[in-house]
Amino acid sequence: MKKYIISFLLLLSFHVRAQVWEGSVSGALPDGTSEPLIGATLVWLSSGVGTVTDIDGRFHLETPGDSQPMVRVSYVGYLPDTFQFTGNPTAFASTLVLYPRNELKGVQVTGERNAVSIVTNGPINMEVLGEKELLKAPCCNLSESFETSVTVDAEFSDAVTGARTIRMLGLDGVYAMITSEGTPAVRGLSSGYGLTYIPGTWISSIQITKGTGSVVYGYEGITGAINAELQKPDAEGERLFLNLFGSNNGRWEVNLHARTQVGERLSTAFLAHTAQNHTPIDHNGDGFLDMPQNNTQIFLNRWAYTGKRGLQSQLSVKYVQQDLVGGQLDFNPDTDVTEQQAYGIQVQTNRWEATWKNGLVANRPNTSAGLIMSGIVHDQQYVYGRNVYKGQEYYFKADLLGQTYVMNTNHTVKAGASFLFNDFDESFREDIRQRQELVPGVFGEYHLNLNENFNLLAGFRSDFHNLYGTFLTPRLHMKYNVTPDATVRVSAGKAYRVANVWAENGSMLVSSRDFEIAPDLLPEEAWSYGATFIQRLPVFLRSSTITVDFYRTEFVEQVVVDRYSDPAAIQVYNLQGRSWSNASQLEWMLQPFLHLEMRIAYRYADVRSTFNGVERPVPMVSPHRGMLHLSYNWERKGWVFDLTTQYFGSAQLPNIEGYPDAEFFPERAPEYIMMMGQVTKRWDVLELYVGSENMTSYTQQNAILGASDPFGPLFDASVIYAPIMNRRFYGGIRLRIK
Repeated sequence: MKKYIISFLLLLSFHVRAQVWEGSVSGALPDGTSEPLIGATLVWLSSGVGTVTDIDGRFHLETPGDSQPMVRVSYVGYLPDTFQFTGNPTAFASTLVLYPRNELKGVQVTGERNAVSIVTNGPINMEVLGEKELLKAPCCNLSESFETSVTVDAEFSDAVTGARTIRMLGLDGVYAMITSEGTPAVRGLSSGYGLTYIPGTWISSIQITKGTGSVVYGYEGITGAINAELQKPDAEGERLFLNLFGSNNGRWEVNLHARTQVGERLSTAFLAHTAQNHTPIDHNGDGFLDMPQNNTQIFLNRWAYTGKRGLQSQLSVKYVQQDLVGGQLDFNPDTDVTEQQAYGIQVQTNRWEATWKNGLVANRPNTSAGLIMSGIVHDQQYVYGRNVYKGQEYYFKADLLGQTYVMNTNHTVKAGASFLFNDFDESFREDIRQRQELVPGVFGEYHLNLNENFNLLAGFRSDFHNLYGTFLTPRLHMKYNVTPDATVRVSAGKAYRVANVWAENGSMLVSSRDFEIAPDLLPEEAWSYGATFIQRLPVFLRSSTITVDFYRTEFVEQVVVDRYSDPAAIQVYNLQGRSWSNASQLEWMLQPFLHLEMRIAYRYADVRSTFNGVERPVPMVSPHRGMLHLSYNWERKGWVFDLTTQYFGSAQLPNIEGYPDAEFFPERAPEYIMMMGQVTKRWDVLELYVGSENMTSYTQQNAILGASDPFGPLFDASVIYAPIMNRRFYGGIRLRIK
């Protein structure tokens, strides 16, 4: 039997042409001609896989099946260049030209980059939000970067702390793997505010993967992954970037990016961000600040080294300092907690991150090796009224991986090993929780690429957790082109995660409810299944894309946060019954006429779990969500107009029986519509933008239960289903110096 299988694979490999991008790299000469560059490096940014050019400057590079097709080309003495491909790379020019570092020219690629694109040439369902899309809204940080998408829901988690949460496939954002260039960004103790640690202008693109992804990145990611690609130190573009932002509610921000070359092989970038808001605002007159006062500083220093013979190295160091003060208007953060007469919220965070990536691209096509190490030191202290939460986290992760092909480039294999160290030390009220995780793991992945029509990605990893035993993680992804314009994808896989109850439910600590946590909570475990259909068709003689997908998530084990059973307590315990999510989405992207882009989307999510033996809808989840986005880009005149309308359906509320203001809360949250718009004017080096959020000025009234007696037994600020800030206006300036 083994002999027949090998013969069958050999037959396929010789009779089917692999999806390989073939081309050449040349260097521009002063006389206007060019010459082949021998040993130029080409690397897919998100996977680290690449190749080098041969003696004639030619290359053969397999298109990635599990990552965004964005490739970086570099050669000593020349400006490196980065290409973002939204389709088949063979459709682009086969000759890439690099320019000497003392020239300001760049490689021109025919065609305009889409603001939003669906990756169609790989087995994994991935949506890419490009920089063009991120500029359509203020996008002050990652949590505000999904205003024009229904794939990810972003909302405030309570009426006091200002923390924002996201949802994917109807489930809380903690079930998604949120990374920055493939390394962990929002997990553990950063679950509450971690989305604000990535400033919006630092992001060059966001890759959203639905369902379980590649096993290379770990055993987490039950609902999918969100990866933010940041501004590169060696990318072609502006040497200096400045963004100034301000709004009528007293919020202002400054972002600064600076790039420079240090010799022929080394480049660096420095990115700085500050967010400030010291204006007390109470629109609804309940005596509480609508948003906390903010004092945040974030700094990032990046280095990139391009060595000989395919050696690549990157080093990043980041620091976050955040101080938020909210609560009642007369709260004084300098008064001792035990003596407070006003209810206040105070968030103090100090965080260090470091990442070191090393890659070696061999002369053999599709053959490379890499070592990635990342570490985090996180220290935070939160004050909720007269209660204090303290948390410290130490994190380290190392990944060693290699890739090559077998028989021919139709068959690619990856294998590697990882090690995770995570140490937690938390306290809240009189409760102390400590946990230290040591998790070595191994993984392997096989990618079959048959022509442009069929892709298969099968992976398996085994992780050995010192506290919870062995995690076995199988995953499978397949893509088939039914026609040149129609693509079908299916996926199935398992994922795990370990819950951090306090950090992940910080909004519920803004309450007088007791927090009852059962002993011996188990790690969460779930299966994910999904299917996607993509159809490209002409409309008004222009291209359009219709995407339909369905995903089901079934939990084997889950940490249930029960807000139904007892209105005076939040109960946390292991799942005893069923828990699942069914999520489907329909999206149509089209260009009705020149310069106008339109996106129409609808998402439905049915999310249920077992609460004390009864299957009920998960509270605060809106089953229905719709969006209409219009963008008019009058490029010749430098004007861009954007308008987004969002529909939020009704949602089930938690049990608030007995609360003094319960009569003002319906059993289900009402449906509502929100609108936001922005106008941008661009010149050569300067951009001006003005806009408005929540243009309909719809807000939730009586957002805080028991606001008149916050230290009493019936206080709860976590039942938020709509905005609490009314119509807002903002403006800003972007300066780009090349």
